[in-house]
Amino acid sequence: MLIVAGTGHVDPDHREALLESLTPSLRQARTAPGCLDYVVAADPIEPSRVNIYERWESEAHLNAHLAGTAQTAPPMPDVRSVEVIRYEISGSMPLQG
Repeated sequence: MLIVAGTGHVDPDHREALLESLTPSLRQARTAPGCLDYVVAADPIEPSRVNIYERWESEAHLNAHLAGTAQTAPPMPDVRSVEVIRYEISGSMPLQG
């Protein structure tokens, strides 16, 4: 399993418009083979920050998704910076609490 997580920073006045523009891409990604979860959401504390979270069954699924979206990604002129990291997960279990 792979987790892709990160943050982006945008002009706070344009954050909602950016998130709206990403909605079709998010819907499409969630139906992609091997996609277990895909979210880009407004951070509740920092008005310029968006949080990115994806979970994929395998590297092959993620690579297929990336290859398919390279041509169709919407323009994002208001994005100031993005940091996204890929994590390879060897196991998981429910959080006991």
